[in-house]
Amino acid sequence: MKVSVIIRTYNRAYIIAEAIESALKQTYDDYEVLVVDDGSTDDTPGIVKGCHDSRLRYVRHEKNLGVGAACNTGVAQAKGELIAFLDSDDLWKPEKLERQVACMVRHPEVDAVFSDVEVLDDAATIPSLIALMNSFPKLLAKDRKQQEYVFSSRQLYLCLLEEVPIKPTVLLIKREMFEKVGLFDLTALGCEDWEFLLRLARVACFGYVDAPLAIQRRTPDAIHRKYWQQDRAFLISRFRQEKVALKDDHEAIAAVNRGLSTHCTNLAGAYLESGLKAKSISAYFTGFKETGEPMMLVRAASTMLPTRLNSLLKRVVHKA
Repeated sequence: MKVSVIIRTYNRAYIIAEAIESALKQTYDDYEVLVVDDGSTDDTPGIVKGCHDSRLRYVRHEKNLGVGAACNTGVAQAKGELIAFLDSDDLWKPEKLERQVACMVRHPEVDAVFSDVEVLDDAATIPSLIALMNSFPKLLAKDRKQQEYVFSSRQLYLCLLEEVPIKPTVLLIKREMFEKVGLFDLTALGCEDWEFLLRLARVACFGYVDAPLAIQRRTPDAIHRKYWQQDRAFLISRFRQEKVALKDDHEAIAAVNRGLSTHCTNLAGAYLESGLKAKSISAYFTGFKETGEPMMLVRAASTMLPTRLNSLLKRVVHKA
């Protein structure tokens, strides 16, 4: 099966050649690499065009349209039966495509495959992103002797209501799935992957290769850092919509409430660090309204206290 590798980029001339090189060094041999330049103003075009390889194609937006638009352009231009994404600041290990395609071949019921990732943050290395998560590891066998897993749409959907174990840079998906669930949301500034995966998980069967097949580099210009507050506000809105559609699905409602609790708490904390007390309080109240958690009200009240009393209250609550 031919794979179309989509690398979305914007002003990454300083690092994109490394991502392209890692894509072109794959042990799997039937693929193309499509770089979608979302209106870069640096030397990204020159860097990409300097990578002479018949498998490499370059597409450019004349102006910056956003990461969702770059994804959609890549999908529209892709020639492969399978679509893979590689973030322009990340790296693939040589066997990434080969192992994921093999998983899909062995399990024909699978619509999308993902794997673990290694995280490189400044000088620190985190060998497994999955190991840092709460929900997804519970789906894996306790002895972790399996190299591949197959998960139903229900299993991944419930997980995605709490956390996102699938990073775009390790996602391989059948092209036909975009026809079933649609493309990426253009209104999402940096969490377009999570929103898309929620739609995908309603209908798709997932394969998982239990190995870090890519390196995620947390660069200072990463989209998720630039739009973190806006992304969390978008996700809270999206999760609230999802909750309404769940109706009497109590298991899913419990999962989405846990997700909303996390998002609201994190957003409120970010607002408070930025000196936006009113927005912080509003985020906590939204969390209480959606989940009914009394601690949301306690946190909202503590936000209004002087710093010294706030710290004292936190210590008391922690001990309790």
